[in-house]
Amino acid sequence: MLKKLLLVTVSVAGLAVVGPITVAYADNSGTVMTGADQAALDAQVAAVEALVTQYQNDPDGLQAAIENLVVGATDPETTGNAVLIVFDNSQNPAIRAILANNAGLAGAGGRGLGAAIATLGVTDPDLAARMAANVSTKGGTSFVASVQQGSDTRTASIQQKNNSDTNANGTQNSSSTPETPASAS
Repeated sequence: MLKKLLLVTVSVAGLAVVGPITVAYADNSGTVMTGADQAALDAQVAAVEALVTQYQNDPDGLQAAIENLVVGATDPETTGNAVLIVFDNSQNPAIRAILANNAGLAGAGGRGLGAAIATLGVTDPDLAARMAANVSTKGGTSFVASVQQGSDTRTASIQQKNNSDTNANGTQNSSSTPETPASAS
C-alpha cells in the first residue's frame, strides 16, 4: 500500500478547516516501492491532479495535457501509473469531486493516456505494451475503455500520417519504427 500525506483545506459553514489526510494507493503488484520511487509517483500524481484542476471545465484540453505530460515524462511508466491512480482510483476528495461534477473529464484522462501509449509505442513498443498491460490489469472497465479509445484514435492518426508519407514520397517510409503502435487491449 502506497501512502501520501496531504494538507487539505475544507470549508465548513464558511470557516476554513485545515488538516492532514493520508492518501493510500493500492498497489496490486505486490512490488515494494523505494522512497525514491514513491517520491517520483507522488510528484506525478500531484502533476496530474494539478492538470485536472486546471482543465476541470475543458475535457479536450485535459486530454491533450495528459498526453503531453506522459509522452514528455522522463519516466512515462510512472506518469502513466499516476494518471491511472488519479482518474480511476483517486483518494483526493477534491479531485473526486471535480471528476464527479464533469463526467467527461475521466474519459478525457483515459483517452489522453491511451494516445500517449500509442505515441510511445512507435519508438518503444515494449514500454507501450507494459503500460497498456498495467492499465488493463489495474484499471476499471470504463477507464480501460477510454484508454483504448484514445489509443485507437492516435494509432489511426499515426497510420494516416505514415500513409501520407508513403504517398508523398512514392515509396514506403524507410523508418525503422513500427507502423502500428501498441494499444491498451
